[in-house]
This record gives sequence, C-alpha cells and structure tokens, in this order.
Amino acid sequence: MTPFGQPPLFSLRVLVEAPAALDPASGGPVRLVRITGGTVSGGLSGAILPGGTDWQELGPDGAIGIEARYLLELDSGARVELQSRGLRGAGASGFWSSIWLRTADSAHAALNQAQYLGLGRKLDDCVAIDVFALPQL
Repeated sequence: MTPFGQPPLFSLRVLVEAPAALDPASGGPVRLVRITGGTVSGGLSGAILPGGTDWQELGPDGAIGIEARYLLELDSGARVELQSRGLRGAGASGFWSSIWLRTADSAHAALNQAQYLGLGRKLDDCVAIDVFALPQL
C-alpha cells in the first residue's frame, strides 16, 4: 500500500535499543527508545546518526503513540533533522506517521518545503520506514 500510488521518496532502516520504561515498576506508560544508527536509501542515501530518541506512550487500549527525532547524514555530507509523530494501534503490525525534515544545506533546501508521510513496521532487527512526499496543492 502506498499513498497516492507513488513510490517512497526514500526508505529508513532505524536501529534501536529495547524500550526503557520511565517507570520500570509498571513498564509504562512512557518509554524511551534510543536510536543507535541505521541507513537511508532510495532518493536520499546515507546514514542515521546514533543519538536520536523515540518517546513512546502506551495507551490503556494497547495503542502506542510514537514521537521520534533523529539526524540523517547524507552521502553528500548534508545533515537532515527528521521529526516524526505517529500512532501504532493495539496489535497492529505497522503504523503511519507524519514526518518533518529540516536542513541548512542549500542543495537539499526543497526538503524543508514539503510534507511527508511515513509507513513503518517493526522488524526483528530494526524499524523500517518508507517515506513519501505528499503532493503539493
């Protein structure tokens, strides 16, 4: 399934540590997931730098609110901040997220002007996210 029948602009493979609950006794409702690295491929290519975080909030119904922020370093050396916010329903295998990109690199300035939608899924070794640019109106 892809939005608007288009291929992803790029794909992410985000390496993460196991979630750490802010309240270890209950295991929630807020968890912190450290981002340790990963790859960017497709229309953009590069690496995900270690040090980002994914804050998760566990809902009483089992849904997980996701809010992540991390840094991409493209093969050109340009750095791109990625922020995302999404929701994975209880028992769902995947999730949708709204994504914002920001860079000071003039060669990639167009990234600052677009809106993005992520289609993610948790795999055994990473979180895989396909990123789609929404059409300009």
